[in-house]
Amino acid sequence: MSYQYKWPIYGHKNLLKYLQETISQDKLANTYLFYGPRGLGKKLTVKYFAKSLFCEDKVTRPCGECKSCKMTDKNSFLDLYTLGKDQDLSVENIREFLHKLSLSHVSGEKKLAIIYGIDSINLHGANALLKTLEEPPKDTSIILVADSISNLPATVLSRCQLLKFRPLAIDDMESWLENYNLSKEEKNTVINLSFGRPGLALTMMEDNLEKFKKSCNFIVKLLSGSTFYFMQAIDKWFSVLKKENPGAKLYELGDQTKQYLDLFEVFLRDLLWAKLDRPVVNQLYESEIRNMSTSFSQETLIKNLLEINKAKQKIKHNVSPQILWENLLLSVK
Repeated sequence: MSYQYKWPIYGHKNLLKYLQETISQDKLANTYLFYGPRGLGKKLTVKYFAKSLFCEDKVTRPCGECKSCKMTDKNSFLDLYTLGKDQDLSVENIREFLHKLSLSHVSGEKKLAIIYGIDSINLHGANALLKTLEEPPKDTSIILVADSISNLPATVLSRCQLLKFRPLAIDDMESWLENYNLSKEEKNTVINLSFGRPGLALTMMEDNLEKFKKSCNFIVKLLSGSTFYFMQAIDKWFSVLKKENPGAKLYELGDQTKQYLDLFEVFLRDLLWAKLDRPVVNQLYESEIRNMSTSFSQETLIKNLLEINKAKQKIKHNVSPQILWENLLLSVK
């Protein structure tokens, strides 16, 4: 059956069309793996996929008005199962999750299981998942969500339909920003510094654009400074974070650390593109990036990007962000 889809998601046109067609044609895959950097709309796509799958309307999906849509919004729909938002992906949690998934349908004909942060799973947890990924319970589909697939076992990847989320084109970002009351200068700043990630753009607009510019300047200084400057700057940065978050323990500052890791990764990737004489994403800092690129070899930049990815995995396990950054910066300099 063909439906009209109302998904307020910008970009990813072909990917979204494919997912919508699988619902219309009732040809869902056993397991999907949504992957790509944070802030691209993976979770929003999961939300509208789930709502459309369970929606009772015969014309428009999701209608937003039926009982199923409202229950899915509240994450209380009985045939929708989620893991990884508030729980870690321990073997015990995974086994309990799979047991619930194996029970009979409650509300309708289909079940949907969603596992967030699958890239933080360890080998034992992955092994516990394998059989279910290959042969989910009858009329059940699974969606795995990850920022990166580089650390996922090949045995997991081979059992999934991989759907990569990519940064939005400038046209898509401009269309999306029409929903916000920004001046032309502010829009240009957001587009230049968000690197095609609406989620990052939202953080910028909520936090203050000038503050985000300071973060970019901080990254530039880190990349162009000495190791001694690195350590001084990191110590000063965490002192500021502690003042802004009184009473918070270091490991509770993970969200801010993730944002800086994302930003650091973008600058490193642009340094690599500049080294290869390719266009850079961050045009606002293009001059600085091209000048700095002469100080790094291609091999060093690739190694540094791998170190960033390792750091992102560690931050998911309540590692002290300050120690993580100090170790990271010693690795990349």
